[in-house]
Amino acid sequence: MRSVMDFEKAYGSIAVLEVEIRTFANEGYSVKYDFARKVISWRDNYMWNNNFTRSINDNNLALLKEKLPESGMLEWMHGYNLGLTEEYGDKTVIPGEWRIEVEFKDMTRMKAGAEQHFPKKWKNLKSLIEETTGCSFYLR
Repeated sequence: MRSVMDFEKAYGSIAVLEVEIRTFANEGYSVKYDFARKVISWRDNYMWNNNFTRSINDNNLALLKEKLPESGMLEWMHGYNLGLTEEYGDKTVIPGEWRIEVEFKDMTRMKAGAEQHFPKKWKNLKSLIEETTGCSFYLR
């Protein structure tokens, strides 16, 4: 992970973004955006036949570039990694967990995740994922 991060520049240098939510029974969803290849990969652990890989169209690519910084994702990932979970997140009764891995163009990576403690701005990222994949991104 980068020691000092310019978040504004960092959003522009994301090459791959992987986001996963799952229950303790290992059910849930994961989505991977490969910006270099312009590909979305979706995995549905509730119904395997809903899995897909497809290209990211220009409208969704522009939406991701515009809205991802607004989600505050890198900032709260950094906060979670510093142990500032109370500042950036809320304890939930949802029996599940989230995990995010970002690979930057320089091949460095940033990872974060938590169990039963979701970021306060999770809904911003969730909405962006749902809008760009056309799929629901919540635990049942």
